[in-house]
Amino acid sequence: MRRLAPFAILLLAAMGCRQAVRTSHDVIYLLNGEEKIGALERITTDSLWFATEEGTLAFAKSEVRGLDLPQPRQGEEWKTVKDIDDPLLRKLFTNLTLPKTDARYVNLYVEHNFILHEDGTFEKRMRVIRYVSAESGKGAAANNTWSYLADRAYAKVDFARSYSPEGVVSHITESAINRVSRYPAPAEYSNLTQLQIAVPESRVGSVLDFQFSTIQNVADSIHPICEEIVLEDRQPTLMEIIRLEQPQGGPLAVYASSGQKPERETRKGREILTWRIQNQPPLRFEQMTPPAADYLPHFIVAEEKDWHSIARSLRAHADKAIQPGERLTQVVDSLTQGLPTSEEKARALYEFVAASIRPAGPSLDSYSYVPTPAETVLVRGFANNLDRAALLCVLMREAGLEADLVLIRDRSSGQLVPSFPTLGQLNTALVLFEDRIYLDPSPNAGFGILSEQDAMGLSLSSGKLKKTPLRTPNEEATITRTVAQLRADGSLNLTVDVEFNGQNSAWWKRYLKPLSPAELRQEAEELASYIHPNARLQDFSFNGIEPLDKEVSYTLKIGITDYATRAGDYLILYLPGVEHSAYWVGARDRAYPIDRVTRSADILNLSLQLPPGAELIYYPQDVSISNPYDSYAATFVQPGRGRLQFSESLQVLKPWIPSQEYPKYKELVEGMARLSQEPIVLKLR
Repeated sequence: MRRLAPFAILLLAAMGCRQAVRTSHDVIYLLNGEEKIGALERITTDSLWFATEEGTLAFAKSEVRGLDLPQPRQGEEWKTVKDIDDPLLRKLFTNLTLPKTDARYVNLYVEHNFILHEDGTFEKRMRVIRYVSAESGKGAAANNTWSYLADRAYAKVDFARSYSPEGVVSHITESAINRVSRYPAPAEYSNLTQLQIAVPESRVGSVLDFQFSTIQNVADSIHPICEEIVLEDRQPTLMEIIRLEQPQGGPLAVYASSGQKPERETRKGREILTWRIQNQPPLRFEQMTPPAADYLPHFIVAEEKDWHSIARSLRAHADKAIQPGERLTQVVDSLTQGLPTSEEKARALYEFVAASIRPAGPSLDSYSYVPTPAETVLVRGFANNLDRAALLCVLMREAGLEADLVLIRDRSSGQLVPSFPTLGQLNTALVLFEDRIYLDPSPNAGFGILSEQDAMGLSLSSGKLKKTPLRTPNEEATITRTVAQLRADGSLNLTVDVEFNGQNSAWWKRYLKPLSPAELRQEAEELASYIHPNARLQDFSFNGIEPLDKEVSYTLKIGITDYATRAGDYLILYLPGVEHSAYWVGARDRAYPIDRVTRSADILNLSLQLPPGAELIYYPQDVSISNPYDSYAATFVQPGRGRLQFSESLQVLKPWIPSQEYPKYKELVEGMARLSQEPIVLKLR
């Protein structure tokens, strides 16, 4: 692919359409990724001067990638709907019959255009025509964001306007457009930029009409063209169009998850592929849904290659970036000296990176697929996911360990499409140690603890696709041990020990680390209140917060007055800490699959000491429910007079449940809920 036309051509084109009077909303794009907003003052053969809030700045033309000199936007001469000469709008308004709806707004028309030009530049445009149908939808309909990478592209608002019920056309002004870095700090990772707009006069009955566009002027093996669309909106869409236009025989291809075939057209040596999707329903709210790309219409526009060539090209760049230097060699020697096994060495290096390199910046697909030099990362002390993984990889290789850099598609983005090879699908870096342990150096996750389980990605060393393992339920278990003493007056004393494993432990480390002693006590009081609203915290402790090789656990000592209800000589109570709700399975069916992300286990062992002489009259029966996706068992044991022991175990065996299998999940959850609602009855002596 080639870059955009030379700077001079861009400049002449812009100036030729522009009056001499400057505005304060010009944008200059520098080759280093920076953008300056201000007013272009003058140009010489080799320089230009730009007035900003910082003062007048001079730039050599060699520093400048492009200029955005605001032109009159399309349709700005329209004052009323009678002035409209856009055939699409005229047809839309002529044939428009608004549906009766309780939606906040209705997308009347959405169009995504992807255009590969003959000079190798790539343009994408999105137009939205939207009817505001409710007061609650005014803000959501008007406020919109468009993202792009400022070091290889620039973006603009082609137009943004509203058509009032009275027929008045209102156009956006520069003050309603904001251009900001998504990650302004640290500056090293600030190239992901957002255009934010507020379409004017958004009110009930108005039609909003806006269009963003981006020109990508750098596209090669490490800066791939890859655009993804998932047709998801909380509000309905009447018509959505995806269109690819390129020279005949061009390199771009389209993946359509539905398998729908496009309309094909050839015009003046250019190939045009069009997909039309009508009456897309609003996204339905359901708990535990997978990433939208896994169950809604999903399109990828990219230059399709093969995985081996992608890995080979990227490996050449990555190997240059992760060459060790003297400082790295010293670190490796100091950390691994005297350690006898490869795993001990790998663990020491992992914990060094996790503790000393602060996570910062965006994912690699929103920054760069080429790692920052490892020595630079070591000196900085902060890095994004790719740079942390690359640093760990070079440290391990320098120590003589087998280490491979693997780029995966994280689970939140949806499953990788292996049949459509493109680098743009990959967005997370891991280190694979000895082809058996995946590592993602994080300040909260121990060696081998991985959040991205069952995720597919590309090995840079072999060019093969690999998949991260699903850990067993017990490796992701939450284990609760409770000792309870019930008194004849109905009061209850509890000692609760909870241990977290795997991702749960990592989550609790991240959550608890910043808390002060007073905040930790407040957290303990909240945890006690979940057991019973009248719980009084007597003592607590949190353990394993700092050490990476320790799992997080906590202990609560709680007193609860009037926990059991006294009825004459009887006490009635429910199992403390056992409360299962069937609220989220109240619906008879589901539209979307269930995704629990990982296997897991919740295990409870409860020992209840009864009041002296109390006789156990009634307690619930044992429960055992299982299906291919989950297993639940609850048992009661009375080992001797005066004590009741209860244990339960819920295991997630398969995280993904198809929507048609929802009744099996519903049955299991309802069975658990019934158990927690059954009382225990004691007769006092």
